[in-house]
Amino acid sequence: MRLSTAIRRFDIQLTADGKSDHTCGAYLRDLKSLSDWLRTDTDISSITPNIVAKYLASEVLSTKPAISANRTKTALRVFFQFLTDAGYIDTNPARLIKNGRTEAKVPAHLTAAEARRLMSVIRAAGGQAAGRDRALLTFLLQTGIRLGSAIGLKVHDVNFDQRTAQINGKGGTTQSIYLTSKIRRLLRSYIRASRLAADDPLFPSRNGGHLCARQVQLRFKHWLDKAGIDRHLTVHSTRHTFAMNLYRQSGDLRLVQAALGHKHITTTEIYARVEDKALRRALEKL
Repeated sequence: MRLSTAIRRFDIQLTADGKSDHTCGAYLRDLKSLSDWLRTDTDISSITPNIVAKYLASEVLSTKPAISANRTKTALRVFFQFLTDAGYIDTNPARLIKNGRTEAKVPAHLTAAEARRLMSVIRAAGGQAAGRDRALLTFLLQTGIRLGSAIGLKVHDVNFDQRTAQINGKGGTTQSIYLTSKIRRLLRSYIRASRLAADDPLFPSRNGGHLCARQVQLRFKHWLDKAGIDRHLTVHSTRHTFAMNLYRQSGDLRLVQAALGHKHITTTEIYARVEDKALRRALEKL
């Protein structure tokens, strides 16, 4: 089987496994990099551990930050493990790959002051679009759910009596999340003012359908500019903001893990490491 065919089949498997568009795109970019480096659409059975090692030692990866190189290594491990498990190759040529050590990167998030300024600007703007954006961004900041889950919601997914919302999570899972009194009050007012029916998208686009992630990102950038927040932030930063705030309030990583829906506590530990660094900086100033 040629490498290009194997990559296409891997792409289908990732989609079948419910991997996010972000994960699929990152893996496929890394595999394209390998394909470009090989220069030929080689047979996958001819790719040996030595070839993989040469690729990882090449300038293609040596110029990348450690965290990007580790992502590439993960993509190769997952890809070749898929080919092995599917019986396309006998042994995994990426089995010897080990990730390099990296410094814990602070997840991009809004400070408390920035979050207040952002929401104040949206609230002052007025209008239907601003009202929707205020409800959506408050929802994200108060729940920490992924953007894809939020824009997929319909009005009937919110249960005010039970104080919950039913969302579709990562990997096709269904999850019930708690809604604080603040977000419940805002949602009641927003739904009533927007005259949304039970089967309508909770956060509709201008034509009444579901918003797409790109639309929300553009709106988020618009409000950041209005608020004078000149940093590279994406909508996913609201999830990190929620996690940081929850950890500061509780000091309980397991609680943050449960709220974010992380399968493994190691994924959540970044927030504790960030807080530890902040504590050290504060102590140095005493």
